[in-house]
Amino acid sequence: MSNLDQPVWYAAYGSNLSSERFRVYLEGGPVPHSPDGRVQDGARDPAPPTGNGPCEIDRELVFAGSAKTWGGGGVAFLDADTDADIPTLGRAWRITLGQFEDVFRQENGLDEVIPIDLAALNDSGSITLIPQRYGRVELLTMIEGDPVLTITSPRRPEQLSAAHDSYLKVIGEGIVETWQLDPYDAARYLAAMPGNDGVVELEHLAGVLGVPEA
Repeated sequence: MSNLDQPVWYAAYGSNLSSERFRVYLEGGPVPHSPDGRVQDGARDPAPPTGNGPCEIDRELVFAGSAKTWGGGGVAFLDADTDADIPTLGRAWRITLGQFEDVFRQENGLDEVIPIDLAALNDSGSITLIPQRYGRVELLTMIEGDPVLTITSPRRPEQLSAAHDSYLKVIGEGIVETWQLDPYDAARYLAAMPGNDGVVELEHLAGVLGVPEA
């Protein structure tokens, strides 16, 4: 087995909980529900994940910055240096190291793949590959001998900002899909996160996720 074929678990959060959205990182194509019609070029190996399941990530989820892909609103990050009072609801996708490298490339809008040294990552626990907002790879734990990796910012974003409805809809649907939560509970979880807290109204977000008005 080549190193690129090494199985890893990608601990996804944000929009990548959605199977519909994550699929385009592997197969390529337009990003579902993105207002600007962004298109991903996909992975070198477009094979589907060989497993997936819900996972909790012991990092705080925050919303910050802005993204044209998602209506100019904030996007999700893990506070990589702070354990969470409320763990982040994630989804672990079992893919190959090569596919994970391609997810990292597309998350950061890169033209070339940056190789990831699993031995170095195992020694250090995290590696900052580029000084961009999704430039850091973290080793969270192991599942049956395979590393569980995630991607986030090298540091906690300073300027928090609320997410656009389009982004929250995809995340909320991914949470419901992965965790089998009631949409209202998913809305309550997202509305309480830093960046959204005090800005995103719970009842509005519940409506975005399809909860009928009382």
